[in-house]
Amino acid sequence: MRLTTSLVSEKEQRRLEKIKKDQEYKANEIRFGIRKKLILLFSLLISLIVLGLTLISTRQQTKSLLEEKDKQARIIGRGLLAAIRSRLVEIYGIHAEKIKAFTSEAEYVNFYRQNEFIELLFEDIDGVKKQPDLVYAYVLGKHNIVLGHTRADVKPYSKFSFPAGVESYLDLLTQKQLPEMIATKIEHEIQEDNNRRVIEVLDYAMGISFKDNPQPQDYIGELHIGISLESVNQQIFMTKVNLQLVGLIALGVGVFVAIVFASLIARPIQKVIAGMRRVSQGDFSADVTVRSRDEVGLLSKTFNIMIKGMSILVSPEVAQVVLSGEDLLKGGQKRVVTVLFSDVRSFTTISESLTPHEVVLMLNEYLEIMTDIIIKHGGVVDKFVGDEIFAVFGAPFDHPQHPLSACATALEMAEALAKHNAERRKQGKKPIEIGIGINTGEVISGAMGSTKRVDYTSIGDSVNLGARLEGTNKVYGTLCIISEFTYEYVKDDVVVRELDLIRVKGKNEPVKIYELIALTPAGAQKEEKYVRELQEAKEKKKRAR
Repeated sequence: MRLTTSLVSEKEQRRLEKIKKDQEYKANEIRFGIRKKLILLFSLLISLIVLGLTLISTRQQTKSLLEEKDKQARIIGRGLLAAIRSRLVEIYGIHAEKIKAFTSEAEYVNFYRQNEFIELLFEDIDGVKKQPDLVYAYVLGKHNIVLGHTRADVKPYSKFSFPAGVESYLDLLTQKQLPEMIATKIEHEIQEDNNRRVIEVLDYAMGISFKDNPQPQDYIGELHIGISLESVNQQIFMTKVNLQLVGLIALGVGVFVAIVFASLIARPIQKVIAGMRRVSQGDFSADVTVRSRDEVGLLSKTFNIMIKGMSILVSPEVAQVVLSGEDLLKGGQKRVVTVLFSDVRSFTTISESLTPHEVVLMLNEYLEIMTDIIIKHGGVVDKFVGDEIFAVFGAPFDHPQHPLSACATALEMAEALAKHNAERRKQGKKPIEIGIGINTGEVISGAMGSTKRVDYTSIGDSVNLGARLEGTNKVYGTLCIISEFTYEYVKDDVVVRELDLIRVKGKNEPVKIYELIALTPAGAQKEEKYVRELQEAKEKKKRAR
C-alpha cells in the first residue's frame, strides 16, 4: 500500500513539474518566429517581383501600343493633309488676295460655300472611316468652321464646338510653338445599337498649310483624328490578368519553397534557443549539435565553446549576464577635464621634401605611437586636425586623476618621440619635433554637429587655453607647457619650471604657465598604479566578453 502511494505521489509530482515547465515555456514562447518571418519575407518578395514585372510589362506594352497608335494617326493624318492640300491649293492660289481681306466669320463661310469645300473634301474624309480604331475625323477652316466630318449629323459650314479636353490647334498656335501633331486623351461618347457609352480616345490635331515651314498666319485650317484606345486597354487588361495568374502560381510555389527553406534554417536555430533556455535555467551541460557548415553551424559551435567556458568561470546559480552602458548622445554636460594639444613643429618644411605617400606614412607612424600612449593613460583622442592631436582626459568617461595622467602622457610622448626620431635619423630622415599644451578646467562635453554628422567633443575656454599653450612652446623653446590650473592638481607629483604670466582672452587675470619637466617618484608611482589597474580592468572586461 505504501509502495502504491509512493508511486502515485511520484507520478503526480512529475505531472506537476511537467505542467510548470509547459507554463514557463509558453511564457517565453516565440510568438512570431524566424520561420514565419522567412515565409512572410519570401511571399512578400515574390509578390513584389510579380507586381514589378506586371508594372514593367504593362508600361512597356502601353508604350509600344501607343507608339503604334501615334504611327497610325500620322499615316492617316499625312495622307489626309496631302489630299486636302492638292484639292484646295488651286482655289487658295486664285483667291489669295481676296482671302487676305477677310475679317469676319461670315466672309469665310461664304467663301467655303461658293467653292463647295464640303463636296471637295467629302471623298477624302469618307475614305478614312474604314481605318481600324478610327472614331472620327474632321476638317475645320478658319473660325472653327466645319469643312468635313465623318459624322453625318454634324452640320456643314457650322461653327464647331470642341469636346471637353480638346482645344483648337490654330488657337494654341497663337500662344506657343507646336509640333506637327499634338495628341490629347479624352473621353468620347459613341452610339452603338441604340446604346450610348463612353470610351477613351486619343485626339490627334494637325494644322493645314501649303508651306513646308509655316508661320501661324500661314495655316488655313486644322485636321483632327480620333483613335480609340479600347483595343489598347483590352490588350493591357489581358496582359495583367495573365501576369497575375502566373504570379499566383509563382506565389504558391514560392510559399512552398519558403516553408521548406525556412524550416531548414529555423530548425538548427531552434536547437540553439533550446540550449540557451537550458543555460538560463542553470544547466551548463547543454550541448547544441548542428552539423551545417554555415553561420548557424558556427553559432552553435561558438555557443558550445561559450558554455564550456561559462561552466568553469560561472556558478550554476548565475543564469543571466546583463550589460549596460551610458548613453553618450543624450546631450551636453559640464565636466572638469584635462585637455592635451600636440602639434608637429615645421610640418610644412618637413612635408615639402616628401611625396604625398611619404607624408601620410610619416604621419600615420607618428600618430600611431602617440595615440597608443594617450589610450594607455586613460585619455581619449578627440580628433586629429592634420598633424595636431586633441586629446581629453575625463570625458566622456570619468578619470580619477586626469591632470596627472595628461602630464604623464606628455612626458611619455616626448620619450617615445625621441626613440622614434633616433630610428628616423638612422634611415636618413628628418626628426619630428612637437609642442604640447595641457590645461585643466570646466568644459562642455557632448555629441555636437548636425543631423548629417555628429562628433563627441569638448568645447569651452579651457579647451581654447590648452590649444594656445601648445603654440606658446615656440616662444619659450619648450616641449610641454601646463597651466596653473593643471599645476594646482599635480604640484606634488610633477617637477616643473615656472615660465611666465600670459594674458588670456576671456579672463581678467593673467594665467601662470609652467614647463613640465618630469614626474616626481610619488607621481610616477601613482600613475603606474593607475595604468596597471586600467589595463587589468580592460583585460577583465575582455575576458568577460
